Amino acid sequence: MHLIVVALVSTTWQCHAALAQKKLAEQFWLAGRYDGNRVIVYFDAVQFHGTVPHTARRIADPAVGGFFMPMELPTSYVAQFLKAPDMERFALGDRYDLLLDSGQVATVTLTKLVGTEADEEVGNHSFIGALATLENKDEPMYMESGGIFVIRRHRKLPDGKPKSHPSLQAVYAGLQNDPVRFDIQTKIVGLLTEHMGSTAKADHKPTVAGMSPVLAVQAFHLANGKLRYYGRAVWNSGEGANTKTVFAVSAWISPSPTLHILAVEGRESPYDGLGVLPGLYNVVDLGEGRTGIIVGRSGEDSNSTDLVEYRDGVDLRQMNILQSIAAGE
Repeated sequence: MHLIVVALVSTTWQCHAALAQKKLAEQFWLAGRYDGNRVIVYFDAVQFHGTVPHTARRIADPAVGGFFMPMELPTSYVAQFLKAPDMERFALGDRYDLLLDSGQVATVTLTKLVGTEADEEVGNHSFIGALATLENKDEPMYMESGGIFVIRRHRKLPDGKPKSHPSLQAVYAGLQNDPVRFDIQTKIVGLLTEHMGSTAKADHKPTVAGMSPVLAVQAFHLANGKLRYYGRAVWNSGEGANTKTVFAVSAWISPSPTLHILAVEGRESPYDGLGVLPGLYNVVDLGEGRTGIIVGRSGEDSNSTDLVEYRDGVDLRQMNILQSIAAGE
């Protein structure tokens, strides 16, 4: 079985592009933690057609998964792909903004050009991008809370204006690190169980009746400061190696005026455990009141990491995908 990186994956979540970047006035890309002070980013999908030069050198895998097996590419080789329309015109020395926790924005500089080669003969895409290094030696601590972030083109501050620092009083877009209160988790279990009871197949209901689900709840804030929860629940039968997930559901939840479900996500793979539901990796402020969420998704034979513009009241299939990096087997 070969691992392939796919440019277009036809899955239950409706044809996610493996590196689909909607061309907006301001673009955003996923950035994975590479090591202590660097991130890796893939800007565009390409076709190498077997032309990767022998001087390309395999480099260490990133600290975070989902960014494949990168290799260092010569500048001249990358440059030929950048002539195509709609490509990001990136080069060594270019600066970008890395969006981190607590409203922190770090400046990174592209220091190594990289790519990853896929099985193109069956219609898949390879990718080109770069390693980017944090300019401020004190800013790696802001990467400690997670492994996948977002970058945008660098915004130059007006002359004389210092870079802002996080305020203890402000509420920023992002995941909350503290565990969700037990009483709130209990109420969320009730909401998800009620949904399960109304949607589970008739032959599944006797199996899960009276069964306590495995639950995971995350709290996060939107760019406007509002609190939201993302809850996942799976009902399993059997034990140990014989454990089977009978029913799975996750939901986006608002605490006001009372705790209630905004939108629901269904099971996306035939396997078992919480991984059959989308996982929430990070939450970022995209500016202008927009909130970006980074989610991991698994199908029967594919996985993706998606940057999505969050909206209340709709599921992931209806949210705007800004970038999706996917792999299939």
